[in-house]
Amino acid sequence: MKHTFAERANAENLNDAQILNSNNAAGSEVPTDADVVVVGGGIHGLIYSIHAARYRPGNLNISVIEKNSKPGYKIGESTLPLFSLWCKMFGLTGEYMLRIFGLKDGMSFYFLDRENQRNYTDFASNGTPGLFLSGFQLERPVSELLFTLLAQRSGVNVYHGKQVDFASSKVQGGIRKNKIEIMADKSGNGLAKTVDSSLLVDATGRSRQLASKNARLHRFEGWNCDAFWAYFTCPKDESKIPFRFYEGANTNHLCFPEGWAWVIRLPSWEGSPIPNLMDMLSYLLDCAKAGIPGDQIPSSEELAEKFGLKFRWVVSIGFAIRNDVKYPEDMSAYGSREAERKFNYFVQKYDLIKQFMTNFELIEDHYGPGTTWIIRKTLTYSSPVVSGPGWLAIGDACGFTNPLLSPGITANMSTSTFAAELTHKALDEAKSSTNSAAAELAIRKTLTPYDDFAKRLIPALNQANHFMYECFREPRLGPQVSCLWLFAASIGIPGWQLIRQSYNLNFKTYVPHSINWAWGAFVPEYEVVAEKALELLAPVPLDQSIPDATVKELINFSNNIKKAAVESDRFNFRWDGLLRHYDLMLNYSEAKITKDRLIRQCRNPECASWLHLRPDWRKCYSCGMERSEQDATIVWNPPLAEEEAKGLDALVRAADNKPKVPRVSITELPAVA
Repeated sequence: MKHTFAERANAENLNDAQILNSNNAAGSEVPTDADVVVVGGGIHGLIYSIHAARYRPGNLNISVIEKNSKPGYKIGESTLPLFSLWCKMFGLTGEYMLRIFGLKDGMSFYFLDRENQRNYTDFASNGTPGLFLSGFQLERPVSELLFTLLAQRSGVNVYHGKQVDFASSKVQGGIRKNKIEIMADKSGNGLAKTVDSSLLVDATGRSRQLASKNARLHRFEGWNCDAFWAYFTCPKDESKIPFRFYEGANTNHLCFPEGWAWVIRLPSWEGSPIPNLMDMLSYLLDCAKAGIPGDQIPSSEELAEKFGLKFRWVVSIGFAIRNDVKYPEDMSAYGSREAERKFNYFVQKYDLIKQFMTNFELIEDHYGPGTTWIIRKTLTYSSPVVSGPGWLAIGDACGFTNPLLSPGITANMSTSTFAAELTHKALDEAKSSTNSAAAELAIRKTLTPYDDFAKRLIPALNQANHFMYECFREPRLGPQVSCLWLFAASIGIPGWQLIRQSYNLNFKTYVPHSINWAWGAFVPEYEVVAEKALELLAPVPLDQSIPDATVKELINFSNNIKKAAVESDRFNFRWDGLLRHYDLMLNYSEAKITKDRLIRQCRNPECASWLHLRPDWRKCYSCGMERSEQDATIVWNPPLAEEEAKGLDALVRAADNKPKVPRVSITELPAVA
């Protein structure tokens, strides 16, 4: 079906905000009444709204207010299975999403040796098999435009180019007691108005527009982090990359004592007209609704031509560095701007990173004037108060840690979806109350579990970040301690392993899974090892090497906890297929370099996109070139029985097929001094 947003915008001379707002069920102007007003049309405001609307259709009237005229640039491009599982609940699977986003297969880490520059260790984990679930690298404006359209299809009204006047708004408890003041449009096309609502949701991200009025943000003790980044051309030939086993479909991490660098390959639609993008995304939403098979859908390049869009592959490369690093007094040799200087300082400091960067060319002002080099400082914070009379905060308004653990989307989705479900219960309880005071008391009581969770999440992720960063300081610790526990605790999380849920979640299981996941940071074994690592490593000054005896002590401590965890049968997983260097019992061996092969590059040399291995997906979703069945078939390593290779049962049986040993109780874990 051909959509006509572009035609209508042209015929009626509509700007971006007008064409977006015209797609709302309530019309182009903000209604004066709503159960919930969400301030912020970014990814968390939209996830909250879609989840709430689909959780109990028709129960809540939701209006989203976004001050920008269209979805705009944001960093935060890498996602994890929790995001993909949520998208899958609404039919947004790889067949459709991989036409507009990049494939995220897994994660690879390279741990550089500061004292011996050519030496490094590595760790790699596969992503989810494409047979069951796809992973994605996002360009944020496109993801937020997609979710805007999905929200509107779900009955949510999403308004762009509208701004809430927080100073004039009255936010108070009870049903329909909030008076939310919407400013007049600067264009003169919309009048100021007041919206009566029961709940105002702060989805304004780091600005914390409402959360900041209730409590100052909290900074954690110790060092914080700064990030600086840019965008580069995407090499089709990766053979010159100086790291073994490098695959562009992974989120690649180059780790060193001061921090780490991310490398994310993704498609960009920047420069495409918003109405044309709306046409393409609406077409893909229709395909998803109809269940059109992947090979019957045009490739990215074909969609770009069909809808008059700009399409190219780019690479996001950035550094997330401790802010206690001491830089040279004179940095002028490294560039003219702070972000550029600090970026190039670390490129020049580490020989392997310098060699790595010869494969990429800087893209000037990719997202508009002044966007060549970008910097964000003091990334980590938390909001001490995340709800109050008439309001609650979600996403980055609750807090943020570091891009290392993807809190911006995946980890913070737990706040957006948990809050969405509790909103229904809270307002239902309030509506049955006898007066305003009783109504607000009912809402407060209902939201207490949310308050408790949000206050627990960010400190746990902050400890996890510090654990990882301290282990970056010695190449042996990354693969044998921090990364091991990050993946063992988050993928093998007891009671919530995705292979035992068929890589499917629903409205009964999604929120319980998401609030228990948290990258494994709530798992007792993980916490014990993280605390021990911080106890041993943090006191050593950053400019000094970690003593060999300390490294061995931490590895031995971790191995003892790991042995007890594996023998408890709580972490059963097919680790030998998922992880390089590890066997089924999570024993480490640098010589073990095999794991499942789940991806392969397109053989078209002008494309070279990374593709899932799925026999029913023969065509490249980027260029459309067809491949053989052999080229599209997963290589399980260690092998699965041929007749079982397509089923999840075989993965579960392989995970549980380990030598029988006495079970060990969690109470037997050694205590941290």
